[in-house]
Amino acid sequence: WGFLPSVYTNESLVIQNYEKYSEMFGGAFKVWNTFRDFKKNYDTSNEDALDAYRLGLAIGDSDIITKMATDSFNFTWVPESMVMNRDEYVQFLGKFKEEAEKEGRPKFSMRFDKLIQRKVGDTIIEAGDWIVDGYDRGVYMHAAQGGRIIWDMA
Repeated sequence: WGFLPSVYTNESLVIQNYEKYSEMFGGAFKVWNTFRDFKKNYDTSNEDALDAYRLGLAIGDSDIITKMATDSFNFTWVPESMVMNRDEYVQFLGKFKEEAEKEGRPKFSMRFDKLIQRKVGDTIIEAGDWIVDGYDRGVYMHAAQGGRIIWDMA
C-alpha cells in the first residue's frame, strides 16, 4: 500500500481490487508522494485529503468521498446551478456513474488533468480538469481544510 497517502490506511479505507487500481494509476501515486516528501511548507493532512478525495472520485467510491468530506460539505454542479449537501452529492454521483456506463460504455473511471493547488491561509484550493473518457469532461475546484474537503464545484 506504499503508493497510497496515509489517510487511506489510517481510516481503514481499503481498496478491494488493489491490482486493478494499481494498474489503472500506474506508479503515479508513488512518484507523487516521493516528490511531495521534498516539498516544503505544505499541509500534509490537506494534501492527503485532496489525494484521497480525488481517488474516491476517480473510482466512484462514495465511502471514500463521504469519509473525506466534512459534515457541512457542499457541492455545486454549475451547469444546472445545483447546490447539494454531502448525502445529495453521493446520490448525484451514483446517477452520474450510471449514465456514464450506459449504452455499452466502459466501467466508470474519472481522471484528472492540469491540477493547480494554492494555499490560502489554512486551506488548500485545487482546480483542474475532470475527464470521464467517452462520456463527459469539465473543470472543477475544491478545497481542503483541517484534513477534510469543505466544498467542491464542477
